Amino acid sequence: MIDQALTLITAKLNGHLAGRFASPEDIVVLAPLTDAEGKPADATRNRLALFITNIAEDAVPRNSKRRGASVLGQNAGPEALHLDVYAMLAASYDTNIYAEGLKMLSSALMYIQTYPVLTPQNTPEMPKGLQQLSLEISNLKVEESSQLWGNLGGRYVPSVMLKIRTVTLASGAITSVTPTIRKPAAKATPDRART
Repeated sequence: MIDQALTLITAKLNGHLAGRFASPEDIVVLAPLTDAEGKPADATRNRLALFITNIAEDAVPRNSKRRGASVLGQNAGPEALHLDVYAMLAASYDTNIYAEGLKMLSSALMYIQTYPVLTPQNTPEMPKGLQQLSLEISNLKVEESSQLWGNLGGRYVPSVMLKIRTVTLASGAITSVTPTIRKPAAKATPDRART
């Protein structure tokens, strides 16, 4: 569900930006700013990059029993896992078109401000299993931002942290675990002496 939630948000932002700026290419990519070796990723150059910085269990109290609680003596199984996904929306633009990146980031934020909640009613293409996604800006203190960018490779680019609530991993996704049945290994028998 995490991948589907972020893919949906990326598509919605691309739809908004393409309509506003008549861009034939995607402006937002779902990708980290650096590759596995720490080098700048080609996919994010002169684009807005959306990438995860943290995933946390939703702290909002639920009106349900604790996980695995029984109902009338029967095991109800685990409840769904509700997650808050923290994602960075960053403008990774070359210095000669820095202002272009700021314009795209501003426009993306205007979309988020206008549509802070995505539901199946206002987003018909919402994947099955997602009931609602809310997007809000999560403010970072200067020290927190500095530490985060140090962990990301040290090169700051204009960005905003988004808190995406609530991504739900349904408990019904795994109904049972069946062990693998394997044939027993054949026992080695010593060769009989010939007479």
